[in-house]
Amino acid sequence: MLDYRKLELALALVVGLSLSSTASAQNFLPDRAASEGPGFKTGRLVLHPGLTLEGGYDSNVFLQRENEEDSFILRIGAYLDVATEPPQRQRQGEMNKPVPQKIQFRGGIGAFYYKYFTDRIGPNAAADAHVDFAYNPSQRFTLELRDVFLRTVRPFTNANTPVGQTTSYGRNQNTAAIDLVGRSKSQVLEGRLGYTNVLEFFDSDVFNYGNSISHRVPASLSWAFFPSSSLNYRVAYVNQKFDRYQVMGSPTLLSDNNRVRTSIDYNGALTEKLSLTMLLGYTAGFYRLASDFDGVVARVEVRWRPRPTISLIAGYEHDIRPSYIGNFTRMNQLFVRTSFTLGGVLRLGIDGLVSFDKSGLALASDGTLLGNEPYREDIRVSASVFGEYRFKSWLAMFGRVGYIGDFTDFRYFGAQPLLDPAAGYQRFEAWLGVRVFY
Repeated sequence: MLDYRKLELALALVVGLSLSSTASAQNFLPDRAASEGPGFKTGRLVLHPGLTLEGGYDSNVFLQRENEEDSFILRIGAYLDVATEPPQRQRQGEMNKPVPQKIQFRGGIGAFYYKYFTDRIGPNAAADAHVDFAYNPSQRFTLELRDVFLRTVRPFTNANTPVGQTTSYGRNQNTAAIDLVGRSKSQVLEGRLGYTNVLEFFDSDVFNYGNSISHRVPASLSWAFFPSSSLNYRVAYVNQKFDRYQVMGSPTLLSDNNRVRTSIDYNGALTEKLSLTMLLGYTAGFYRLASDFDGVVARVEVRWRPRPTISLIAGYEHDIRPSYIGNFTRMNQLFVRTSFTLGGVLRLGIDGLVSFDKSGLALASDGTLLGNEPYREDIRVSASVFGEYRFKSWLAMFGRVGYIGDFTDFRYFGAQPLLDPAAGYQRFEAWLGVRVFY
């Protein structure tokens, strides 16, 4: 049975943090454009460089249930973002109106060096790169092109070697997309049709069975009404294929699949301080092997901004998402995010989340049960407190303290590391660093 005393402590932690502080994102600067400086102008382009230096501590590097290994971590990051000059900077004529743009571009590249102070993990480098291109933005017809590459290197499961240094946990994902956008003359109606390709692959042979390629065809229709409200209908089809030669020897059963999702959502402001998102939809997955799924998906998110410097977001989400265990996972999540800014120089925040998850039938590649129960059921809890102080417009110190806990009765058979984390673990981490940006 679940250890409910531990669960109560974890839930109390989330509630306590929610009442005592405010939140930011779990990862530092997930959207660099939201906190970049004025940049260096070079013709029509603006350059935004940045550098970060961080020290951290991880209490459970390999997300283990017992015999946890901890480590201090050094992380050094550098990035350069490039963007076309915003319309607000370009003015023309006596009315000083923004210059209409035929082309909008934003791109960037970043690298983040990790040094663990334990012999079990060697140095490695994470990276990200992105390109966003739009032709004829905000006009009747727009062509949008995007490519995003993301590489992570922090361990996401048990140690993949019994002794000595582990092999790389490098996990690489590239997403390329093209969208054709059409709008009515009044821009009240907007329709989109696109194609997205997702390629995911791993550095280590131990995890290569998870390599896959996905083809996604999304379409949507939006109706904007009132000053800041919209009603949106979305539909998407996804085809995912794994490397059949790799999955033949994998520890868990993986299957090529086709998935569909359709939803209708409302997003808008109810008052000057209160806004709401509501989504209701249906999703289904059809797998060549093992369990299929279908069901309703829903999301409710309330956003309250009593002052420009204070915001609170809270909501509930029910979803069914692909998984390396049992083909899919049904999730029920409660989440809260808050942020608070003082004097334009100090920003504080908190994230909190509780998720109740249940997998499909969890099978090994030979068709036998993967663990001691046919389905994996988890209660996952995470919380993060964030703070940043800006000494100058280009210099800031930041810190974050986070917690992740997984509570489950499920136990895997065998010792081979899986792409999903071990069943049942807790991790505390803390980071402190400085960043220079412009």
